[in-house]
Order: sequence, then structure tokens, then C-alpha cells
Amino acid sequence: MKLGILLTTGPENENTGTVIAISRAARDKGHEVSIFLMYDGVYNIHKKEFSELVDRGVNITLCALNATQRNISKTEGILFGSQYDNACIVNEVDRFISFG
Repeated sequence: MKLGILLTTGPENENTGTVIAISRAARDKGHEVSIFLMYDGVYNIHKKEFSELVDRGVNITLCALNATQRNISKTEGILFGSQYDNACIVNEVDRFISFG
């Protein structure tokens, strides 16, 4: 199964922990996971847990416009994309959940 996740809230929100836990559990079961970060969700790339998700094979993309607006610099393993990338994730996955 392919799972897509949209996260729009910052690291201080409980949604971040939920997304991390769901992503870990899905990868442990062999599912593909793609996360798209936008709005304040782009701040999550500075969390250690998100780089660990990348190491576990989770695809993480963020909205480059939102990152630029918030002075977020590029991070290895995370794609700086656009809403087109978000639409591609939605189109390619079996299930899509949104946290905002």
C-alpha cells in the first residue's frame, strides 16, 4: 500500500508526533510513505525524527514557496517542491490523510 500524508502544522503541534508514529508503523509493515509539508509544517524538517524517517525510506517533500517565506534552508534528502508534487502524491497513493 502507498500512503500519503499532508502536514501543515509546526513541530510544537501534536500532529507532528502523530505523523511520525504513523509513518514509522507504515514503514515497519512495508508500506510506501510520502509526506508533503506546507505552511508551518515546513519547520518540521529540523526535527531529528524527520531525518530518521528519510533514512527509513519515507519520501518527504515540502512546499519550496512556504520554505522560502519562512527562511528554511535546503536539507539533504528532502525535496523542495511545489503544489504539483503534492498533487502527484495524492494521485499516486492508495490512501491520503491530512493533518492541519
